[in-house]
Amino acid sequence: MSDSQGSPGNFNFGIRRLVLVDSAGFCYVEIPVDNHGLILGPGNLGKSSLLNSLRLFLLPENNFKNSRKKFAFRNASAGSFYTNEESYQHYFPSQFSFLIMEAENPAGVHCQILYRDSASQLSYGRAFVPVGYDQLRPLFWNGDDEDGIGQAVPELSFSRLSEALKKFSKETRLVNDPAKLKQMLYSSELMNADAVRYSVLPLGESDERRVQSLRTLILLLFEMKADDQAMANAVASIIEADKKFADDAFDFNIDDFLNRHDQLKQQQIQLNRIEKERSRFEKLQKDYQAYQTLLRSQHDFAAFRDGVTHALQDIGSRRKTAVEAFNEQNETLRHVLQALKKLEQDASGLKGEIRSADRRIKQAVQNQKDGELLLSQYGDNTLQEIEDIQKEELDSKKGHLAALKSAAQAEIRLEQIEKKKQELERKLESLKDRESKQHWQLQNQLDEATAAPLRAVDPRLVMASPGQDLDAGSKAAIEAFARLFAPTDKGFDWFDAEYPGQPARQTDFAEQRRHIEGELHGLEKERAELADTTNQEHDRPRLIERTEKEIRAIEKDLDTLSRYPGASTTLRDATEEKQAAEEQLAKLEEQARLEQEKQDAVQQKAAKARAEKERIEERERELAGLSRSVGTVEHRFPHLKAVEAEQPLAIEEVSVAAFDDLQTQLDDLEERRRSILDHLRQFVYLGIHEDTEGELQKDSPVSSVIRETFKNLSDLFAGMAERWNVLEQQVGIHNETVASYRQALKSNHEHIARFEAQLNRELEGVRINDLVEIRVDIHTDPKFRNLVEEANNIDPYGNQLQSDAFYDRLRVFVADFFGEGGSKRLTMDKVITGISYRTRKENAASLDKKGQSTSTTALINLELVYRLLKRVLYPGVQLSFPMVLDELASVDISQMPSLLERLRKQGFNLFSAATHSASAEVIYLIGRHLEVGQMRTARPYSPQRTLVFWGGAEGFTNGEPLSHWADQTQNNLLEPADE
Repeated sequence: MSDSQGSPGNFNFGIRRLVLVDSAGFCYVEIPVDNHGLILGPGNLGKSSLLNSLRLFLLPENNFKNSRKKFAFRNASAGSFYTNEESYQHYFPSQFSFLIMEAENPAGVHCQILYRDSASQLSYGRAFVPVGYDQLRPLFWNGDDEDGIGQAVPELSFSRLSEALKKFSKETRLVNDPAKLKQMLYSSELMNADAVRYSVLPLGESDERRVQSLRTLILLLFEMKADDQAMANAVASIIEADKKFADDAFDFNIDDFLNRHDQLKQQQIQLNRIEKERSRFEKLQKDYQAYQTLLRSQHDFAAFRDGVTHALQDIGSRRKTAVEAFNEQNETLRHVLQALKKLEQDASGLKGEIRSADRRIKQAVQNQKDGELLLSQYGDNTLQEIEDIQKEELDSKKGHLAALKSAAQAEIRLEQIEKKKQELERKLESLKDRESKQHWQLQNQLDEATAAPLRAVDPRLVMASPGQDLDAGSKAAIEAFARLFAPTDKGFDWFDAEYPGQPARQTDFAEQRRHIEGELHGLEKERAELADTTNQEHDRPRLIERTEKEIRAIEKDLDTLSRYPGASTTLRDATEEKQAAEEQLAKLEEQARLEQEKQDAVQQKAAKARAEKERIEERERELAGLSRSVGTVEHRFPHLKAVEAEQPLAIEEVSVAAFDDLQTQLDDLEERRRSILDHLRQFVYLGIHEDTEGELQKDSPVSSVIRETFKNLSDLFAGMAERWNVLEQQVGIHNETVASYRQALKSNHEHIARFEAQLNRELEGVRINDLVEIRVDIHTDPKFRNLVEEANNIDPYGNQLQSDAFYDRLRVFVADFFGEGGSKRLTMDKVITGISYRTRKENAASLDKKGQSTSTTALINLELVYRLLKRVLYPGVQLSFPMVLDELASVDISQMPSLLERLRKQGFNLFSAATHSASAEVIYLIGRHLEVGQMRTARPYSPQRTLVFWGGAEGFTNGEPLSHWADQTQNNLLEPADE
């Protein structure tokens, strides 16, 4: 920061323009801030809010939480600060709310855009884009309406905006992280365009203390009428930041200091108390050695107890094994008996099967003989053919019998005979015809693969003769039909039906002719017989008896035919079943013999298992009694329950005699134990040993507690010399801390004085109005000065604690300085209580302490802030920065020119807000004014906010061309209107 604007070698940083969209009560407002300016408008319009919004751009924040500390937005009318929510809703009331700052630096022009962030409550985000606002305006405001006021851009949203910004430049950045914001806003890498691209206030050093100092100064720039305390806080912050090393920071926690003294004092008292009880410890030591000798009995008891437990577990396991063995033998014996019984039952069943098989074999043999005899009488006829003949014969005999018994039936039978004769005669003629056509039979015209399945269904199918050769179509149809049958080992399958294969044979026409002729002969005989019986009544009973006998013979033959096909199968199956049953019976008899031998052996083992089980059960009852006795001892001495043995007593050594010896030793041990506990509890009572868990106060503490307590006491008394040495060293270290604190108080007191002197040297030659000399006085709390003097009067070097009188006086200082509650941390902002000025007018002999006018004080404050800001910013930086003076009316009009000139040289652009009652002279001197309450748009973003201002400032040019101060983006508005 330099006094000479635009000089070679300077780096220019400036804020050019401020834009608010649907924010702070305005629909759209665009204000140039690169020169002095006065905002005019009605009261309560939000003029001050426009200027105060700059704090949001200059401070590295991303939300309005704790906004009073961050931004200090003040409600002037109420004399208080706005809440977090009030501040946030004022600047970001809707999704269309945006704040834009156009700035320039050595890297060029850029815009910083603030937007409402929905990521969290009270938060806002930032976008940086390296272009001027003229390029961005169409994104936020449409100025192409008839009246020149403009209207809202309805499609405005952050998502559309971010896409547009990225199209403007690949250097566009969206940043919310405070640490990154600090780096970008305050970068001083002036030779690196990328690093300094978005910097607005380059710091000399970027540590946190510098940033905090800058925050304080920024808030001062927006409230130049700030009270004395605000200026004092700024000076305190700069003093801290001005130190070369972070370790020099003035941060003195008096509470920690006093607490450390109290700790060392208590240690000294405790060591003296312990030394006083050394004789008691020596007596305890003798008693404990005797106790240790008897203490082994506890472990012996634990070993016996564990031995009983293990013996019970072992005997229980053995009893379980013995019972299982006994039960196993009994179960085995039961299974053997069951097996023998089942073998007898199975043998009886097999014998019955053998008898049943014998009967079936005998019957099957007889059926086979009868069937073969009957078949021999019919030559080559099949069973089906024989059965048909028999059934036909049976029907004939039954008709004949009926005719013999009834004259009416006789007449009917005679008619049937006549018809049958005629039928047989026709068959005889047909047979002759078939015989003449036998060489055309199907089996002679078809191959065997086609004829075989047809023959299996019915041999007559292939013996049929068409009387001529088959045509191709008929033959193909028959072959297709035959292919539907699936050949098998035994014949053919027709879907789910089975047909056994039949051998090929030729029709015996001679036999058939003889058979038909025989039937004709029989019919003739029967007719003659029926005709004769009418004349020979005495023969009728004989004929009836003969016929009935013939019918029974035929029925018997039919029965024989029905049993014959299965006779061979039944014979085979029955024979196999008998053979299998006989083999199985032989095996069962062998198994029965073996099971009987097994039964004898198992009975002997079962007897032995019973004897072993009874012996083990007797030992278990003895051990159970010892276990109850052990429980009784543990009830008397509860601490024995926690004693653990190295290893349990051997099972065979667990006995009643061993237990009696142990019980005597335990009684002796308990008497010695009570004596030791009395000593230990006395040490607890005296505060020498801490029994935090209260173990020693129990009726029967465990031995480990006694042992640990004695060990701790032994270590305590053995290490007393070392503890005295450590305490002496700690006291020495604490005294060194006292010395360092004394030095810190002294050096910071001197640092304040040096800083005051440096400021006054910088103010030499500064003239403000009629003042030719100005001096700054930094006031410190008198109690702090007294503390510094008190600390200088002590000798902190040595191995003895400081006197109680010193610490008593220090506590009095804490009570007076800090009051009740709160932190007792002594910091620079608490030490510096105020800033005042001494001034001298020309021709005056001495400095005057009385207060100056408001305008003069503001000028002095400005000069001081300027000096303080130079300490924080990077050397050689030239600013063009708005400074807010809210109450411009309080400035003497005669001092206005010098105020404006001084601000310009220092890099500040005065900005203030006033109503239309402001004097024309003030407006003229400032040079530019902005009427912000005159225009309203008919198409706002929100109905609640319709005010619009843009297009540049109005003002007096002092002979300079209009382009010197006007906004070039809307020069057309300044052209003469057509009359």
